[in-house]
Amino acid sequence: MKLQIVLPAILALFALGTGIAQAEPKNGFGLNAGLITQQMTSPAGNYQSNGVSLGVDYQFALSDSLSLNPFLMSSGENASGTVTPGSTAAHGIVGLQLRYWINNAFIGAHLASYSEVLSLKNGNVTTSTSVSGGGLGLVAGWEHPNSGLFVLGQLDSANLKYPTTTNKLSGFRLSIGYRWK
Repeated sequence: MKLQIVLPAILALFALGTGIAQAEPKNGFGLNAGLITQQMTSPAGNYQSNGVSLGVDYQFALSDSLSLNPFLMSSGENASGTVTPGSTAAHGIVGLQLRYWINNAFIGAHLASYSEVLSLKNGNVTTSTSVSGGGLGLVAGWEHPNSGLFVLGQLDSANLKYPTTTNKLSGFRLSIGYRWK
């Protein structure tokens, strides 16, 4: 299934269960955890990685239908593809999301700084390479109107720079979280 289809489908499912009450974004600290799948395309080779993601944010309600969410996400993944077995990838994102609220559901976009550390295992020796760069993404989710429980799906796309190459990172995160309001 293509990632471009997954995020709108998740938003549609969450919107169906939002009821008729108009929710508005509330200020508060949020913590979320979930699954991640990413793909890196580079001149040196391509690989995929799957693992777990952990994120924090703070939501600033700008109006009844807009919020601004600075966020930090980190993940650890097992890598496969043109890498040696046992290789791992770790990603970090620092960014800012703007969310538009429709009842209890939200859609939005973000700008962020992405970083990655790829650890290649070769026998008993592990070598690490790190790259970083800017990127953007889309987010959609749903927040329970009476508690802090929320679910979000996030698409990521970034160009990560190594001294002589540019690597293309794309990925999808699906997380469950809680917001203290």
